[in-house]
Amino acid sequence: MAGNFECTQCGLCCLGINSIVKMDRQLSRFGFVVKNDIVREIHQVLITPEYRELFESDHSVQEQNPSACYFVRKRADGKYVCTIHPYRLTICESYHCCSARISRDGSEVGKIKGKFSLVTKDDSLISLWHQKIMTEQDPSRSFIEKTLAESGYSILFYDGE
Repeated sequence: MAGNFECTQCGLCCLGINSIVKMDRQLSRFGFVVKNDIVREIHQVLITPEYRELFESDHSVQEQNPSACYFVRKRADGKYVCTIHPYRLTICESYHCCSARISRDGSEVGKIKGKFSLVTKDDSLISLWHQKIMTEQDPSRSFIEKTLAESGYSILFYDGE
């Protein structure tokens, strides 16, 4: 893997996980029991103080996305936050999204997680990524696509990033 994972807070990981990660019961105003229905993991969680007002006042994410996690909220700046982040379940802690897939000769050779974190075993792609793409201050999708194409790679970006 090249680079560190950089979450963009797009919310995609939280918007469809309600069938797995569930609020089991409420213990207090800001205390809950949360469970992963697949592996039967159970945690007691607290809404973090900085998000308590947002948690209580805004349920628009769940109203617009019935499959969204009970604890995700959208801030005024458009970024999504986990209101129980320090206490989240293992499935949430270990999840890193894929924002793009890179192919060469019809086979997947890498993926982008978060904004610019490359995951690949292709040494040529790693070198290209570090020497040409990551030297740009904020490389655009079109720049990344053009740079990869010049070396025989193609990239498919996913919406939400």
